[in-house]
Amino acid sequence: IESLRVKPEELTDAKARTVYKAGGELREQERDVPKLWSTTRGKTLICLLGLENQTTIDTYMALRVLGYDAGDYRLQLAPVTENGRRRKKKPHPVLTLVLYFGTKHRWPRRRSVLDRLTVPEELRRFCSDTPLNVFELAYLTEEQEKLFKSDFRYVVHLLRQDRLGEKLDMPEGDVQHAVELMELFFSLTGDNQFKAAIKKAQDMEKRGEASKMHKIRSFLTEAMNDGIAIGEARGIDIGRARTLDAAAAFMRENGMPAELISKFKSSFAGDMQR
Repeated sequence: IESLRVKPEELTDAKARTVYKAGGELREQERDVPKLWSTTRGKTLICLLGLENQTTIDTYMALRVLGYDAGDYRLQLAPVTENGRRRKKKPHPVLTLVLYFGTKHRWPRRRSVLDRLTVPEELRRFCSDTPLNVFELAYLTEEQEKLFKSDFRYVVHLLRQDRLGEKLDMPEGDVQHAVELMELFFSLTGDNQFKAAIKKAQDMEKRGEASKMHKIRSFLTEAMNDGIAIGEARGIDIGRARTLDAAAAFMRENGMPAELISKFKSSFAGDMQR
């Protein structure tokens, strides 16, 4: 394996669901993204690689992952039929990585299975422990961020800037999946400028235009300016309505008839709309 570098062509889809029995009932558990990692020619299976996406901290994530891994190992114990003969294949490793998208809090340092359990010290050395492989994306360094070559580098950059409280400023480069990237940005931030940029990215893809980050930045700028204009217009409308309410209250306090106040409000509202 060359420096443990995973290439896209070396990954194939794997079974996401495994079944276990609890309380006398069969239940399912499902991984987020399971992949089989093989050598380029597909002759040697290296491992099953599971990716779990977390936007919040799950205190018992290590126990969840242990269940996923155990289910996948259990599946490998079943005999397989090959050339009409049943035989057992040598099991392959199962590796699970947790991608943490949070920007407000770091994942606790105590991450392994035993870290989450109360174990008497005398028994601890007899208990099997399993570490949790967590990658805190927002806390990667700028140098580590540059190691990403796919669109994922923009995701890491967004999270890092959000954590640092910096203004969004994406680095220049090609964008392979502009629509999906904007959808993910909107999902992570809830910022409507990304939602507005989704439609523009879809139109760009329909026209067959190459996606560049400077084009995405222009979409976001347009969306932000549109949002400011809408906000200003709404602010003006709110200000006018408050002025009208204050004037009507003053008239009531000074004993003016309700019918006259109603006519005043209707007339004044019409003037404001014009």
